[in-house]
Amino acid sequence: MRYIGPKGPSPRAPFGLGGLSADGDAWLIALSEADSVATAAAILPAPASLSPGALLVILPEVPSARGLLSLFSAGRPASRSVRAGALLVRGYVDLGACVDPHTRLDLVWGRAP
Repeated sequence: MRYIGPKGPSPRAPFGLGGLSADGDAWLIALSEADSVATAAAILPAPASLSPGALLVILPEVPSARGLLSLFSAGRPASRSVRAGALLVRGYVDLGACVDPHTRLDLVWGRAP
């Protein structure tokens, strides 16, 4: 699973995966600013730029710094409806959402048609 997001600490891989990599047909996206569907949709890659059937998982917020700095840099989570709406607007299919039991993050996903 590849990661697309701001520089800084990488998030934990969801779904019990061992880690993130630089290849594969699954993408993990951290939204830097997603207060609306339009803003979130603009951040997402076009489905046509991915392999057919590629999985795109959206985190609820940007991973924050670890340690003492994390107290001052907590991100504002993007709602499930904003993230799912952004996927729908961009043309992703097979949308879904759940709270991942491994990371306890509220994840939203879709597949490239």
